[in-house]
Amino acid sequence: MHCKTSMIIACSIALWIGCASAAPPANNSQTPTAQQKDEAKGQQLASQGSDALYRGDFAKAVDLLNQAIALDPGKTGYRVDLARAYRFAGKDKEAQQVLEAVLKTTPDQIEAGQVLADIYAQQENWKRVVEVIEPLLKYRHDYAAYHLLAEAKYKLEDMESARKYFEEAIRLNPRSASDHYDLGDIYLAGNFFALAADAYQQALSLGLQTPVLHYKLGSAYFNLRNYFGSISEVFVKAGKVGTISGDWYLIEPVPGTTDHFRCAPATSAVYQVARAIADGIADRPDIHFLQANIYLNAGRFQQAHDMFKAIEETIAKDDKALFYFYYSQSAFGIGQYDQYLDLLQQAIKLNKDAYGATLAEAYVKVADQYNQAGNLPNYIKYLSLAVDQSPQNASLHLQLGDACQEAQQYAKAVTQWKMVLDLEPDHPQRLDLLNRIAKSAKLAQQSAPKPG
Repeated sequence: MHCKTSMIIACSIALWIGCASAAPPANNSQTPTAQQKDEAKGQQLASQGSDALYRGDFAKAVDLLNQAIALDPGKTGYRVDLARAYRFAGKDKEAQQVLEAVLKTTPDQIEAGQVLADIYAQQENWKRVVEVIEPLLKYRHDYAAYHLLAEAKYKLEDMESARKYFEEAIRLNPRSASDHYDLGDIYLAGNFFALAADAYQQALSLGLQTPVLHYKLGSAYFNLRNYFGSISEVFVKAGKVGTISGDWYLIEPVPGTTDHFRCAPATSAVYQVARAIADGIADRPDIHFLQANIYLNAGRFQQAHDMFKAIEETIAKDDKALFYFYYSQSAFGIGQYDQYLDLLQQAIKLNKDAYGATLAEAYVKVADQYNQAGNLPNYIKYLSLAVDQSPQNASLHLQLGDACQEAQQYAKAVTQWKMVLDLEPDHPQRLDLLNRIAKSAKLAQQSAPKPG
């Protein structure tokens, strides 16, 4: 058995040797074709061109890459490198032509699309940026593409698309301070104030420090009604009210102490606006207007009134009505009621549609202040002015009637209550008013001077 197996193996080896000797010798020195020679030479030239490109010899790079393309026109990578060389050489027009040709034949060439889109972005041709980049998203989701698209959509005022693209860009590259800043602008314009504040804070934390950024963050905090934040008492050697010291804005000194101040933190509107001013933002009226409004809405009426007064002459004509409306509120807050009404009437004169309806309410506010002070004549005076402004308002007639009754002006009280019932026959207090009318009519008759 062993001998038979050995014979089979021996025969197999002999057969293999015979076949091998009969086969023709392999041709290991086959001559390359002309096309292969061109491709090899093209590859060599393209490599040299790429080296020249990154050495900064752009003219040489352009020449070598053009030679490579002439030898091997099908290589899109050579064309993309050629476009880059043209760009670095300041020849964007030539680069654009090369890249547009690449995308016509190879629409999924992502590098070509991104370089071309960057050229369009520099030209501020935002529509073309979108047309080039959006189709490429199905091939690759990367930061550069979303950033370009976000910027283009923002410039085209398509805020919803811009927001989505910026959010995706930030997801892919969360350390882009400029993207956080731009996204903050979109949120602020859309009245998403909490999101805007967060985006601006992210930009600040990533090192983007500009006066305008602080101003915008202050605007976001203002609209969130975060005027002064959580106020703390802080020691600041030789500090000065109304200035920034580190992460604190010095509001006012603590009474009875030296170098101790009530301070607002950096996470407040007043700090951020003051920081914008301290960092050299342009001296514009709208900035000081916002600062005054922060004090007004925080209930610090005297400081707000002083600020409004100081900037009155600088306010633009288109903003005067709004300015006088807020200025009037500060006057009311410090008890200057005549000035309050005068400033409000200036606002109404400039924009009756916006502020005309507020005058009756203003008279009632002043009337209530005099009522609380126990000044009944002025209470009646300003309620009467409110009725003149809003004669169809039954509640004002009722309030004035009650005031006249308190002043023992019974005939006037009766007249006002009757008007209430004329305006609202089913008034909830109808029976009570009828009884009061009857009673006050008798009192008026009794108190009337006797004839003769």
